[in-house]
Amino acid sequence: MIVYVNTAILISNTNIIESHMSPKIKILHTADSHIGYRQYHSDVRRQDFLDAFSSVIDDAIEMKIDAVVHAGDLFDSRNPTLEDILDTMNILARLKGADIPFLAIVGNHESKQHTQWLDLFQNMGIAIRLGTVPYEIEEVAIYGIDSVAKSKIPLFDYSIFDSAGDEVQSMHEYKYNLLVMHQLINPFAFGEWDSEEVIQSLPFEVHAMLLGDYHKYEKTKVGDCWVTYCGSTERNSAAERETRSYNIITINDSGIDISRRNISTRDFEFIEVLLDDDAKAHETIFAAIKEHDVSGKVAFVDISGNTDIVVSFSEVEEFLLKQGALVPRIRDIRVGDEIADNALVSVSFSDPDEAVKEEIKKMDLTGAGLVIDEIVRDMLIGKSKLDNETEMRIGKLIEEMDFTDPIPHIKREVMDSPVEEPIPESICKETTVGYAGDLKNANEYVSEDEDEVEIDEEVMDKEVTEEKAKFATKKTTSVPKQYNLGDYL
Repeated sequence: MIVYVNTAILISNTNIIESHMSPKIKILHTADSHIGYRQYHSDVRRQDFLDAFSSVIDDAIEMKIDAVVHAGDLFDSRNPTLEDILDTMNILARLKGADIPFLAIVGNHESKQHTQWLDLFQNMGIAIRLGTVPYEIEEVAIYGIDSVAKSKIPLFDYSIFDSAGDEVQSMHEYKYNLLVMHQLINPFAFGEWDSEEVIQSLPFEVHAMLLGDYHKYEKTKVGDCWVTYCGSTERNSAAERETRSYNIITINDSGIDISRRNISTRDFEFIEVLLDDDAKAHETIFAAIKEHDVSGKVAFVDISGNTDIVVSFSEVEEFLLKQGALVPRIRDIRVGDEIADNALVSVSFSDPDEAVKEEIKKMDLTGAGLVIDEIVRDMLIGKSKLDNETEMRIGKLIEEMDFTDPIPHIKREVMDSPVEEPIPESICKETTVGYAGDLKNANEYVSEDEDEVEIDEEVMDKEVTEEKAKFATKKTTSVPKQYNLGDYL
């Protein structure tokens, strides 16, 4: 009986101790979902990115997470399709149905100039945009900074947190402060923004920085502050070979613990082939492919070896598809290039600027045409300024023109001429300015100069000769010249 009593007392004391401890807070940290990305021009891959994000939300609901934090690039584009938006809304609605808040910031891929898609979701009640005013979960405050362009990082104004932060913290002191950012951060080698500067410049103590933008899992400590990347939810390139994942941030009286959970995504299969025998090149490649299970996978065939061996990439691509590969990719390591999606297309590698110049020469553009081409292809001129820039340069071109200098003119056929026979070449020269005055009055013919043109009377009968003599003897001063602006431009 003594044993039972002591055990009961021990259990009772344990319960008392636990009742005084704060409950655990679990936050799911994810980022870089890139919903809408049609990787390798594949609709199936687009669905893969959506499914990966959906699986993360399903895990959050199953684990009864207190909040999901998304550290930017929910969408792959600032202009997602309506289908992408609706699919995302349906997923976030499931999270809202489970009474789990979706807390997010804006990443560089999805960032718009003014109102963000995240604002739309917030107005619908299915998301919360993090910022200078913290989102509270018990004794935890969560802040957010949207993606900042690299050039603007040195100019970032930390005082935006002062007015909002002081007022809120004066009402409630938080035990832990979390900051969500979408940036490349030091002390990681790829960093562009110094984490120590951020931590020291903010008007509150930062206990953890939950980051997005870098697609690989990373975790370290800067002083007493955790700095972590959760990684992307799907592979955005062949270089991202690691398993995709997200973080679980667990917070209680003992501190902050960060753990990682993997995400099941479509496999990427990498096949390396070394070519040294021209006669058996394709046989070698096909044999290497058969050694791998490429069914339903994104399959990469990396070809290295003798550069003199010719490979039909279309045949390799076709063989991969027959083996069940979802997306066939062929990379010729010998020349350091990945073969285009349509391997049947002939590709020529040359200086693009020189190629453009050659094509422009074939177009036989006028001076104004060349000016407009230059304006359109100038990357330093914004689209909104094209009209003004074109008007200004063409206007300047017109001002500098000498309209008193005649230009060679292509002979034009004049309809309804009172002359039944064509004007002889001896009269209508290639250098003729053209018809003056109203083109309907073909009798007013303008000669190239003021000298009379001799008529060959043996060619024409007397009536026609007399009529044409009138044209030929007409002085240029009798009728003012008219010019076609397009001929000069």
